[in-house]
Amino acid sequence: MKKVEVHKAINKPLATDVTMIEDFKKSVLFKRGHIISESDIPKLLSIGRHYVWIEDEDSSLVHEDDAGIFLMESIKGDNLGFTLPQESKVKLIAETDGVLVVNTQGLFKINEIEDVVVATERPFTFVKSRTPVAIGKIMPKEISKEILLEVENIANMYKPIVDLKPITPHKIALFPVGNEFIEGLREEVLSFKIKEYLESLGQEIVLREILPDNDEKIKGAGLKAFEKGADIVIYMGGMAVDPDDRTVPGIKLMGVEVVKYGVPIFPGFTFLLGYLKDKVVLGIPSSSGITKEGTSFHFIMPIILSNYRITKNDLIKFSLGGYLT
Repeated sequence: MKKVEVHKAINKPLATDVTMIEDFKKSVLFKRGHIISESDIPKLLSIGRHYVWIEDEDSSLVHEDDAGIFLMESIKGDNLGFTLPQESKVKLIAETDGVLVVNTQGLFKINEIEDVVVATERPFTFVKSRTPVAIGKIMPKEISKEILLEVENIANMYKPIVDLKPITPHKIALFPVGNEFIEGLREEVLSFKIKEYLESLGQEIVLREILPDNDEKIKGAGLKAFEKGADIVIYMGGMAVDPDDRTVPGIKLMGVEVVKYGVPIFPGFTFLLGYLKDKVVLGIPSSSGITKEGTSFHFIMPIILSNYRITKNDLIKFSLGGYLT
């Protein structure tokens, strides 16, 4: 593209959007492709534009808008669409409810490339359909094909750099734990809150049973639930280290591979995640009911429902941003 004085640009098409700031808001005065007329000159001068970019058919460089689309299309995975460019800024949009998964090493490599910038939402965030999850931009008005080739090579090496894993339906068993519930000393309410939350995510609750603080009862109930077809077992309460708390020992008796007991997410740090082959076992603290959607359980559960297998290293990384309230 060529830089041309506005009076000499009459009857020529703009190569880029012309934007302006008014009342602290950015808007487009003229779109790319607009043919400059004599009546446009005062408007351009009023926003301090004495020169504009016009198309140059002889240029070997790639236009910022085309490069912006190429950039974001290169790094995106499944279940993501993208917006039309605005001054080369292109957003990735969730096409379904799901969990954002970001290859952070690939993202950092992309941002090491000169004149290329990409930012995402926090990895493993649960997002609703039509939510923007990432944005990228090319800095100059044109960019070389060599730089875009570098983008493509890195994107292929770490593909996908930005991905969205959809929530899928599961069969879930809920087990509130506590002698006080068995003996009628307290009313058990947490499981009803958890049930409502899970059903809002399209999940099926196949069993709810109150259990005593007893290792063998806790073990037996979970194994029986799996035998009857449950995909996920969630124990609620008894997750601390007090003498009466038996949920964690009971879970371990099941032969569960415990990924981690105690996660760096507050509230709800006394959280246990384990796997029994392809089945999931969770132990969640009573604090999971203190807020509607702001605990370790509410952060981790959508990830599990997306069928992403969480590792100990993932849980440790959740410490960055793990202070939820």
